[in-house]
Amino acid sequence: MNDKYLPAAVWTYPDVLALFFGGLAGSVFLIVIATALNGAELSSVPQLIAAATGQAAAIVGILAYMSKTRGTASWDLDFGLRFKASDLLGILYGFGLQIAVLLLVQVPLAWLLSIEDPPEQDVSLIAGEASSLVAKVAVFIVLVILAPLTEELVYRGVLLSRLRRGFSKHAAVAISALVFSGIHLVDPSAAFVVPGLFVIGLVLGYQALHTDRIGLAITTHAGVNLLAAIAILADLDV
Repeated sequence: MNDKYLPAAVWTYPDVLALFFGGLAGSVFLIVIATALNGAELSSVPQLIAAATGQAAAIVGILAYMSKTRGTASWDLDFGLRFKASDLLGILYGFGLQIAVLLLVQVPLAWLLSIEDPPEQDVSLIAGEASSLVAKVAVFIVLVILAPLTEELVYRGVLLSRLRRGFSKHAAVAISALVFSGIHLVDPSAAFVVPGLFVIGLVLGYQALHTDRIGLAITTHAGVNLLAAIAILADLDV
């Protein structure tokens, strides 16, 4: 495993905060604009799509500014954004990881806590409301493309590279996974899935350190979300 993860990266913890709050501001901004253009309050699915699109646009814009002004202007060197053909296997890894987390973490946790009907995250409930083909495709893009790409850029591209400069590889991966999973608690109903998300974050972090890039972590994350998206949009009870 490479001990010098993204050695050209110069990012700081305030950069991570800027990405988080910038993404939040982008979400709110696009929801406001979409609501104004619609002439009425948006329903849940359009709100989800607008929020995710605004967040992704803001994060990408901030990363572009960071790379140009303080980085190397190469997203490969600055954030590890590089793909190989073999990264397509990440989709299968993500499927397996999602199933493993369900069977080895979520099911035992539900049994230990005597929870017969675990609460669903708000995003899952909203995504499940998509009825038209256009809405389903838009939700699919949000869950399987935008979320994995932006989250890996932030948590494994920026945060993990900063943590690795001050911590051992195992501590850096654990802390990045803790932040990645913990941030989902902005939705209180996500508390039940946080342990599983922590495990997923660990795997993604070690993938990033092992490959010295985030391409495989992105496709694995996409695979995790893809299986969940299929279940949600097909209205499967899993």
